[in-house]
Amino acid sequence: MTIKFLRRMVLATAASALLFSAPFAAAQSDQEFRVVQAFEIKNFEPKANGWRFRTIGITESLVVSDQQGNIIPGIAESWTTSADGKDWTFTLRKGVTFHNGTPVTAEAVKASFEKLTPTSEFFSKAPIEGIEADGDKVIFRLSEPFGSFLSYIIDPSVGVLAPESFDADGKVVNLISIGPYKIADTELPRSIDLVRHQGYWGEVGKIEAIRLDSVSNPETRANIAAAGDADLVLEIPSTSAKKVDAAGSMHIVSAPLPRVMMLMLNAAKPQFSDVNVRHALSLAIDRAGIGAVAMGDAKLAANQYIPPSSEGWYFPDFPPLRYNVDEAKQILDKAGWVPGTDGIRLKDGVRFEGLLLTFPQRAYLPVTAEALQAQFKEIGFDLKISVGESSLIPEGQRDGSLELALGIRTMVYQVPDPISTLEIDFASDEVPVGATGSTGWKSEKLRQAVQDYQSTTDEAERQPLRRVIADILHQELPVIPITFSDEKWAISNRVQGFVVDPVLQSWSLNKLSLKD
Repeated sequence: MTIKFLRRMVLATAASALLFSAPFAAAQSDQEFRVVQAFEIKNFEPKANGWRFRTIGITESLVVSDQQGNIIPGIAESWTTSADGKDWTFTLRKGVTFHNGTPVTAEAVKASFEKLTPTSEFFSKAPIEGIEADGDKVIFRLSEPFGSFLSYIIDPSVGVLAPESFDADGKVVNLISIGPYKIADTELPRSIDLVRHQGYWGEVGKIEAIRLDSVSNPETRANIAAAGDADLVLEIPSTSAKKVDAAGSMHIVSAPLPRVMMLMLNAAKPQFSDVNVRHALSLAIDRAGIGAVAMGDAKLAANQYIPPSSEGWYFPDFPPLRYNVDEAKQILDKAGWVPGTDGIRLKDGVRFEGLLLTFPQRAYLPVTAEALQAQFKEIGFDLKISVGESSLIPEGQRDGSLELALGIRTMVYQVPDPISTLEIDFASDEVPVGATGSTGWKSEKLRQAVQDYQSTTDEAERQPLRRVIADILHQELPVIPITFSDEKWAISNRVQGFVVDPVLQSWSLNKLSLKD
C-alpha cells in the first residue's frame, strides 16, 4: 500500500468525522477552565474509570508515581517492608482530610482497600492475607513476597475513598477521595464539574473550578481546539495538529508514550493458530507507511511489542519486525494456504479471512484498519472491518467469538511497572477490562517467568526475566505490534505550567495557572 493511498484514507475519514461532529461549546469565559477528553465516564465505578479519576486529580493512594515512574510518598509519608517481604507498613501523614473534610485515618484507609480490592484489575493480583490499622499505620500482610507490591498499590481502582463513598453493600455511590480536586456536580457520561480541594495535603490547585467534558469524536475535539473553546484538549489526531496550531488560540504539545498499537488475533482460530502464519501477517504490514500517515511519524513503526519508553523492557538487539510481502507469501504457501480463484487463500476448507473489530475514539485506528485491509489483501487474506464500541472486543475475547481486533495498550497507565499489563494480558486466564491482550494463546514459559519476576525485588534477578518475557512475545506474536505512539495535547495560550506526564499517571491540573 502506498503512502499516497493512506493519505487519501485519512482525509476521507476526517471529512466524514467533520460531517457528523457535534456543535462546539460556547467560547471560553475568563473564569471557566475547560478540559476536553476522549472517553465518556459513565459511573463512579473505580474498576472501570479509576484511571480517569486519578489523572483528573480526584483520587490518590498511599503512594504515587512521579513523571519518571518512581514511587514517591502520597498520603503515606513513609513505608517499610519486613525482611521476608511479606509485610508492608505505611505510615500516614498527619492532618490529611477527605474531600468532605473528615480526617483520613488508618481505619478509613483499611476499609477502603477492603471494599475495593476484590474488584480491582491489578491490585487484586497481590497475595494479600489481611489488612490491619494500627494508630497512624496501615499494614498489608501477604502470604508470599510480591516484588511489584509498591507499584500495584497505585492501581487507581483502589484509590483511597472516604467511608461515605460506599453504600451498605460496598458499592461506590459517591466519589469522595483525597486528590487536589473534588466533584462539585456531574452530568454523566458527558461532563464533570470540579472544584479545588482546599484541604489537599500537597500543592493546592491554583485554578478554582474545572469543567471536564467527554467528546468521543477525535475531529470534534480538534475543532474545539482550533476554535479555542477549551483550555486543554487531549488526544488531538496527528492529521489535525497543524490546523490547531495554525488557528492560533491553542498550541500542540506532544510526547512519546509507553503505548503500542497492535493487531490482536484469536490464536484458537485455524487461520491464526500457526505461529508461522502470524509471522506472515506481520511481514505484510507496512508499519512505516502507517506510522507516517496515521500517526504522523514513520519513526513510530514498532519493531517489537514493548516501546522504548518502557525502561528496562525494550531490547534494541531484538531482530526488528520487517515488511516483506514476497516472504509472507512464501510462508503461507509452505503452510498450505493456497490462493483461490478470487485471490483469497484456502486450507482444509477454511477461508483465509477474518472480521476485525476496532473503535473510533482514536482517529488512527479506523484509518489503520483500512490500511491493513489493503495490505493483507496482497497476501491473500480477506479482512473485514467493524468500527463500534471498544467493549465488543473483550466481550468477543470472553466468549471466543473474536477473530481479530485493532487496539492499543499503554504499558504503565494503571500501574507504573509494565509487568502489571503483561501479566494480565499474557499470563492470566482473565480477560482485561479494556480491549487488550491475547486470545486463544498460552505460554507456560512466559507464565513461569512472570511468576519468578513477581517473587523477587532483586533487580539482578528481574532484568533477565524481562528479556525472557519480551522475547517470547517477540517470537510468538500472540498480538502483532504495528506502531508505537506519541500523544498530542492542545493547550490554550493563556495556560501556564502544563507538563506532559510520560507515564500517564496524572494531568497535574493542580499545577496549572492562567496568565494575567
